[in-house]
Amino acid sequence: MISRILKKVVVFDAFPKVDAGYQDKSPQGGFITIVVTILLWFLIISEFREYLNLNQKYQFSVDQNIYHQLQINVDITVNTPCNLITVDVVDVAGERIHVTDKLKVVPTVFKVGSAHRLGDETVDVRPDIWKMLVEAKSRATFSDSNDNTNDSGLSACRVFGYFDVNKVTGNLHITSIGLGYGGYSLQNLHALNFTHRIDEFSFGTFYPSLVNPLDNSIEISETNMETFKYFLSVVPTTYIDNNNRVLLTSQYSVTEYSKSYDVSKGQFGIPGIFFKYDIEPISVQITEKGPGFIKFMTRLCGLVGGIWVTIGFLVKFSNGIWDFLDYITRGRANTHEINSIREKKDDVNFNGSINGEGFNFNGVVQQSIPQPLQHPQPHPHQPLDVKYNISGMYPPERKVATD
Repeated sequence: MISRILKKVVVFDAFPKVDAGYQDKSPQGGFITIVVTILLWFLIISEFREYLNLNQKYQFSVDQNIYHQLQINVDITVNTPCNLITVDVVDVAGERIHVTDKLKVVPTVFKVGSAHRLGDETVDVRPDIWKMLVEAKSRATFSDSNDNTNDSGLSACRVFGYFDVNKVTGNLHITSIGLGYGGYSLQNLHALNFTHRIDEFSFGTFYPSLVNPLDNSIEISETNMETFKYFLSVVPTTYIDNNNRVLLTSQYSVTEYSKSYDVSKGQFGIPGIFFKYDIEPISVQITEKGPGFIKFMTRLCGLVGGIWVTIGFLVKFSNGIWDFLDYITRGRANTHEINSIREKKDDVNFNGSINGEGFNFNGVVQQSIPQPLQHPQPHPHQPLDVKYNISGMYPPERKVATD
């Protein structure tokens, strides 16, 4: 049953097989096949890289988020003892928040590590959304890998954690106790040094893999009385990847400014680290766009099939032209050969005499041409009953029997 069905279905075969005996292969065809194969692999790899390289589309709109709180994530190491540091936030609404108790403060040793000066290194801020979402579930807090249980001899302080503030313009500052709001004391001035390394400074939900402008940056203080100010413009941002996964966060731009004060010259200021942030009224939606898998396979099949068909057509076309030129060339050669033979025959000088063998041209026997034999004819008055031997009238190989 199945064999009969297969025999009937075979008539619909759109891909008939050609017997190997009817295939004409040539070195030129093999060379072209190798070149086309290399070209195809190069184009396939390029197409695959284009499939993996997603483009980002930016859309700007008015921020319609109704949340009134904004989360700030910090991880800063200051080259000042922890007992001299205070962290506070003051916003335009007049609210002052003492956030030192909301953060984790750990004495440590100040190290530069792989940090760089702000602006000395360009980082790729495009997020790997899937990686960030996975890490956010397994790592919701900051790492305590730099913690030290022994506080003796530790002249630096690491401040890290997150806290909520009002979603309005504000100022986060890290200063020394007794300086700034509510007082100005120079008692511990000799122990102050606001050289700092910023490992994390971000707004919104904390994603460890999201790179921000201030991350892994460092600033060096040359005096005890030096102020570092950062002016940040915060923009609420929504990331949507190619699989429609959504990531809500905030990105920002930053400008840095520093100034030193010389007390001996009557210059007074508040040494410390200040982050002045402004919340922009617009939001940005960043959408990753890339070809789908079906579209990618369609383009790949079209690429491979199109090149094979086009190259095959060009090969057949070139072979046809080559055969045509070869036919014309051979035809001209044959015509020239025939004309040469004719010219040689016309130039022959018939100066010889006839002998029994053939023609003698200038004393040389050129060829043996059979000549008709001469036979005597009967006399008209000779009696009819006379018998003649006519066998001599034919060549020796043709004998005629007579009575």
